[in-house]
Formats: sequence, structure tokens, C-alpha cells
Amino acid sequence: MKLQQFVTETVETLGGMVIPVEYGLCHVLIPENYASYFQNKTELKLSFDFEVAEENPDSEFVTFGSYVLEQLLTLVHEKAQTTLRYADLDRLKLGNPQKKIEMFLQDEQSKIAIGSERAVFGLWTVFQYHIALAADEVTETKHQVWVNMLTNEVDPVMQQKQDHIMYQEQVPYVYPIPVQPDMETALQQATTHVKEKSEQQKNEQIDQHQISKDISRINHYYDALIAENNKRANRKGLSEAKQHEINAKTETIELERDKQLQEIYNKANGEIKINLENAIIYFVPLLEYTFKRQRKRDQDQEKLFYNPITKDFFRIA
Repeated sequence: MKLQQFVTETVETLGGMVIPVEYGLCHVLIPENYASYFQNKTELKLSFDFEVAEENPDSEFVTFGSYVLEQLLTLVHEKAQTTLRYADLDRLKLGNPQKKIEMFLQDEQSKIAIGSERAVFGLWTVFQYHIALAADEVTETKHQVWVNMLTNEVDPVMQQKQDHIMYQEQVPYVYPIPVQPDMETALQQATTHVKEKSEQQKNEQIDQHQISKDISRINHYYDALIAENNKRANRKGLSEAKQHEINAKTETIELERDKQLQEIYNKANGEIKINLENAIIYFVPLLEYTFKRQRKRDQDQEKLFYNPITKDFFRIA
């Protein structure tokens, strides 16, 4: 019932209350400040067991991917109170590691022999950004970037799997960390990633063809007005005052044209403002495998890390 424990601790941290009714069933009181995250509800009835949920159809079954859990995880990241979190795993074990490593390597020309296996801590830093796109109007969004601190690479898979990470705020076990974390490089990677993502989203929102049509339409319209005004200015017998009035009108038309064109350019080249709101470090137990890899006459010693969250291996460059 770790999900129930997680929900209870999260709601209580937010200032709410969880009242157990029976096994796998409870009433939850949500603070008014957070009601908007739950369809403006301040009272919820939650079940954490499938059979209990069937017996209580007026309750919401909480499981991975359910609405309530998704909203609580959103709140956890937006209103982070702590910076360190330790993943709580039921077990850290991999069956038949040699076969799985061979499948990962996909190299039929080599043979491997595992020399050692040990538990280590992997580190992922979650950077939470606030992004504001100022064009004809301001659009504000939030974006998370997960960086694997062992490789200093953005890790979209861990971001997708984050709902499967139950954690504690106290160290449940102590494992070595196989690298010296480089927070500065991780932050640079995350910021570069979010800038590229923001530019891409901005470009996707802009209809370049429509903008070109708008620019052409405005230029055609104001060019016609200026041409008509120039014809008036070339008429014979105009007084100096009338000539000055026509010239002033041409300048006004040009200013109005430039103003409208600038509005279109501002929309097409909206300014992106990116602010880092917080960063959370997850300590995730991994299995580190050191093995020898034999290729004909050459033999190398290599290392792989198995991530129980993504159920896959990765290397450190």
C-alpha cells in the first residue's frame, strides 16, 4: 500500500487531511488553495485496492496513471518542499543478467564474462522551468527536464516513468555514487534543452505562410494609399500649405504601416523568457555490472548500469 502512504504524506504536507475508513479506502480533505487541481473539489473519496474500488463505486481508484495521482505528482513538483528524494524499491535484483546484457549489446562477435555486480546510487536532477512567450499575448507554461547525473544527458524516459517512482525523504539505504556529480554541466544541458524545446513550440504555433500573406496584404494596402497621396502631391497649382499637408499625410500612412508590420514581426519573433523555479535530486538504486568483453584477440573491461525504473541498461561515456 505504498501508493496510499505516498498520497497520505503528500496531502498532509499540503495541509490537507486523510481519514482512513477501512482497508484501502479513505476520505481526503483538500485545502482550498489546491482545489483547482481537483476540479474544484475539496473532498475526495479514494480507494487503493481494486476490489475495494468495485465495492465503493463512488470512490476513485488510485493507481498509476489515475487522475488524482497525476494531479498530486504535479503538485509535488510545482510545490517542492525538499530537494533530495530517495527512490523506494521493493527489490533490487536482475534475473539472468548475462543474457540481458548480451541482448543489450547485440554483438554476436564477442563473448562476455561478468566480473562483479554491486548496488550503487544513480542521480537524476529534475529542473522545473517557467516559460513565458511574449508575442501578441503572453503564453505561460511549465516544463520539466530530467538529467541523468551519471551521463550528464537529458533523460526523457525517466521523465515519462516518473509516476512509477515512490520515494522517501530520508535515506533508506546507503550506496556508493560511481561518479562525481557535475551540477553546472547538468544545468547547462537542461537549459539548452528547454530553450530548444521552447523555440520549437513557438515555431509550431506560428503560421509562417499566414504571416507572409499578412505582410504582403499590409504592404499592398499602404503602398496604394501612398501612391494615391503622391498623385495628389504632384497636382499643379497646390499651395505650400496644401503640399505640406499632403506630405504629412504620407508620413502618417508610413508610420501606421510600420506599426502594423512591427506587430506582425513581434508575433512571429516573440520573446521567450525562461526561469528556473526549482531543482530536485532523485537518488535511484542501480545495479552496476563490470564485465570482460572478448573480441577475437582483444579483450576489454566494460561497465553497464541497470535502471530498475526504466528496466534498461546505460553506459557512462
